[in-house]
Amino acid sequence: MRSMTGFGYAEGEGVLGVYRVYVKSVNHRFLEVALRLPKELALWEEKISTFVRQHVSRGKVELRVDFEPRDEASMVEVNIPLAQAYLTALRKLSETLALPFEPKVEWFLEFGDLMELRQDAEIWVEEWHRFLPTLEKALQAFLAHRRREGEKLREDLERRLAEAEEKVLAIEDRSNAVRDYYYEKLLRRVQEVVPQEKVDQQLLLQEVLFYVTRSDIHEEIVRLKAHMERAKGLLQQDKPLGRELEFLLQEMHREINTIGSKSPCAEISSLVVDVKTILERMWEQVHNVE
Repeated sequence: MRSMTGFGYAEGEGVLGVYRVYVKSVNHRFLEVALRLPKELALWEEKISTFVRQHVSRGKVELRVDFEPRDEASMVEVNIPLAQAYLTALRKLSETLALPFEPKVEWFLEFGDLMELRQDAEIWVEEWHRFLPTLEKALQAFLAHRRREGEKLREDLERRLAEAEEKVLAIEDRSNAVRDYYYEKLLRRVQEVVPQEKVDQQLLLQEVLFYVTRSDIHEEIVRLKAHMERAKGLLQQDKPLGRELEFLLQEMHREINTIGSKSPCAEISSLVVDVKTILERMWEQVHNVE
């Protein structure tokens, strides 16, 4: 099991520079990958995103790469004809406005379209294979952190699930007393209304059967226990299982709600509240699971 929160870091170097890779994530219903790359590495954006998606299935992941380039990494080219056109325009403007004209090279730095970063595509293709081990190392550290956090979640979920199972077994045990509960309740009610009359036991038993059938929670308990067994099995698996656990908890909550609405027993009602509380706490934790 892996948590959706984690952090990883690695650094390495290639021919073109030094790389520092940071990976972190927080909870998210689906997978969202956000990259923060320097402009020199923009051509790797799709490759990095694909690599992350191959290893992560859920969470909001942010990956940042800091890059210290060497001289070989890039070459700046100046658009000379455009610079000459700017210079001519500025000279004409100064003559028109009768202003002194003393051109400086620094002016041209303000024209962003004069300079362009040129990258040799073949060099960067080769450099990707030098960068990839650093990316893998950072991601492995990130996944290891997620697994450590996931183990803590697994232990907590298993403990809560075992506690809920005990409550459900207690509900099952007390559900067997429902027939006696209705028999005594109806008999007492009849005796209060018509105390001088002899109670028709056959008719009373028919009424008891009616209420017992309507309040039978055996099927709900069977389904609830089956969901819990399925959840226990999932918690032992090393794969993304957050969504399936969410679904199972929804089904457990549905069954325990039905049990609560059908059962007339105060003891069962109290146990139902306990189980619902446990399931709600599990639901909060499962939102942290990948």
